[in-house]
Amino acid sequence: MKTLFTSLFLFVAGFNAFSQEFKVDTLYKNGPFGNRINVVILGDGFTQAELPKFSQEAKKFADFFLGYKPYDHYKSYFNFFAIPTPSKESGVTNPGTAPDAYPEQPVATKDTYYGASFGSSIHRLVTISNYAAMFNVLAYNLPSWDLIVMLVNTEFYGGSGGSIAVHTLNSAANTIGVHEIGHTFSYLSDEYWAGPQYGHESPNMTAESNPAIVKWKNWLNTTNIGVFPHGMSGDAAKWFKPTSANCLMEQLDKELCAVCREATTEKMLSLVDPVDGIEPDNSGTVELAEGDNIFKLNLVEPEPNSLKIEWRLDGVLMGGGLDRVNLSGAQLTNPTALLAATVFDTTFTSRVNDAAAQRTRTVEWKVDRTNTPVTFRLTAEAPVICAGDSTKLTATGCQGTVTWSTGETGNEITVNPAATTEYSATCTANETEQLAVTVTVVPLPVVTVTNGGPYFEGATVQLNAEGGQNYHWTGPDNFDAQIPNPVIEDATVLNSGEYEVEVSNTNGCMVLGSTTVKVDPILAVDNNPDAFLQIGPNPAKDYIHVHTVLPGTSELTIYDSNGRRLISKSFVNAADIKLNVNSGLYLYRFSNNQKEFSGKLIVQ
Repeated sequence: MKTLFTSLFLFVAGFNAFSQEFKVDTLYKNGPFGNRINVVILGDGFTQAELPKFSQEAKKFADFFLGYKPYDHYKSYFNFFAIPTPSKESGVTNPGTAPDAYPEQPVATKDTYYGASFGSSIHRLVTISNYAAMFNVLAYNLPSWDLIVMLVNTEFYGGSGGSIAVHTLNSAANTIGVHEIGHTFSYLSDEYWAGPQYGHESPNMTAESNPAIVKWKNWLNTTNIGVFPHGMSGDAAKWFKPTSANCLMEQLDKELCAVCREATTEKMLSLVDPVDGIEPDNSGTVELAEGDNIFKLNLVEPEPNSLKIEWRLDGVLMGGGLDRVNLSGAQLTNPTALLAATVFDTTFTSRVNDAAAQRTRTVEWKVDRTNTPVTFRLTAEAPVICAGDSTKLTATGCQGTVTWSTGETGNEITVNPAATTEYSATCTANETEQLAVTVTVVPLPVVTVTNGGPYFEGATVQLNAEGGQNYHWTGPDNFDAQIPNPVIEDATVLNSGEYEVEVSNTNGCMVLGSTTVKVDPILAVDNNPDAFLQIGPNPAKDYIHVHTVLPGTSELTIYDSNGRRLISKSFVNAADIKLNVNSGLYLYRFSNNQKEFSGKLIVQ
């Protein structure tokens, strides 16, 4: 169950006499307070006339946050609110005493609602001083908060994390905010060395350097994840981090590393129950009616949905994948039974050991069929399946022998139809009954997977997939993406290899496609290539003439400065190649079974 951060300090009660009601702007409301992560954005240093600016900045940050990994996968797990509070003066206090104080920033003391100030010893450490006012505003206007974000009205760089996340409106403000929330929400440490006072165990900091037992050992086979010291001497050498200059917790131009994403994901999953509600109520025994009895889970689904659902009747698996099940009295062996549904998030963002045991959510109903006549019924575990899949058909309520249209006998059979098929079952008892059920076969998506290569190092790799609705790419160098056409900027030879993409359609049917990316190193360019190759003129205009003394087939490929292949020509000994390109600098690559050469070509 959710554990709220809302432990208001006792001193707040003393300020209730001075409480003031402010407008609460609902930015995003995805569910009830009790089963969502409630984020409240406050602002300091915004005068009454500047409150519209605060509202715009709050919405801008909420949108950025919900689009940032891994929060983008769990947008529906968050509620966002903003509370505008006017300050008497615009801006922020700057004591100007820190050794690293910005020389261009005026020294000033501002009368603001929460007392925001740059640091007196570390300038960029922006904090607030009037916590009493802040908690008083929250207690009176939005007591069910989980995470507080404070926007400070200045363009100068700064922020802090702790009990709240504070950041300014600097051009890097959004990433500053997500970095500080990493401290406040996920208890992450900085991955730059901030001093011995900040050395402590956290999801991304440890004193353990043994790879076999380090807390992020499950990620060590991932590119950029290792065991790196914070420094080479002193206290810094005693503490270790999972990346070196490859995480938002160290550099603002990086995303959260895999270890920090895992900690953040586990925090979100600990606060929100994926089961938002159930139908029918399970506080008492559910009396089964004759006919349909629908049991349903109202789920909070990630995007894309990574929830695994299983239904069991008295411990026997009934089916999975659906948020509801239809139960009849005839399916009960005994007059009473226990129906259970389990929900587990299979997210690839986490590799925590025993995750299923730790956070599988179970819902149970006690059901009774005493007052329900036992009738012959026929059900399909999955009435709609993807091409190539199978499903189980079950006959219940027959007091005699069940014979299927497939020629089999028994209460259950498994079928694997190639197309939509109707199956019938006959119950031979005191009288003969026959029922039928249709299994609908949905075609798999027809998928096309390509890339724009081959490429040189430094190019932007473009992957393309089409034919489905949801996409999940994986590939070399720990590549992972969930869009149809992802790109890889500044590619290296490490990005070469096979990229696989799982493509599913609207029915959830999935196929696997792949494409092989080739990223070649740019060979050293020589102003006087060996005698085996002549290319001219260079600079060129409309065409170039290529001549080689090497035997056999040769190939010349021309790339633009981004590494995209523009022209490719196979030839023996010599060829004239027409240049249908704009003026500029291009790269060429000559290849033959015996030699390879790369160079630059100027087109005027």
